[in-house]
Amino acid sequence: MSDEQREREPLIKALSLAVPAVSFGSIMLNVLLLRMGLITDIGPYGIGQFAGAILLGVLAWVLPRKDIVSLMAPIYALLIFVVPLELKPNLLTQILFAASISVLVIRLNRSFSRPLPKRSFEPIEDEEEDEL
Repeated sequence: MSDEQREREPLIKALSLAVPAVSFGSIMLNVLLLRMGLITDIGPYGIGQFAGAILLGVLAWVLPRKDIVSLMAPIYALLIFVVPLELKPNLLTQILFAASISVLVIRLNRSFSRPLPKRSFEPIEDEEEDEL
């Protein structure tokens, strides 16, 4: 493990824990605010999912190998939770999005946390030389 990877390890661990914590924590906060009567609908309050997706994008950018799905998660969150569309997000949408970005964190840490191994160069031998 290189020095650069050792320096990034605490950041990677913190971001890996922050993504599900922010996403599911915002859902619990929204449910609490709904029970207290301060909000009437949980759907429009998907800012925690958007923040979690941004943290996921940062995590994907910091790792040695880039994952396009995780890098694009903030755009998906923007389209689902911020841009007004005909279909409004609800509690189920928030739970499913939080679960999906949490699975992406696991995927990133398992598949994209190490650089690709270097391949040794093996020249291709010509078949004509073998026949001579």
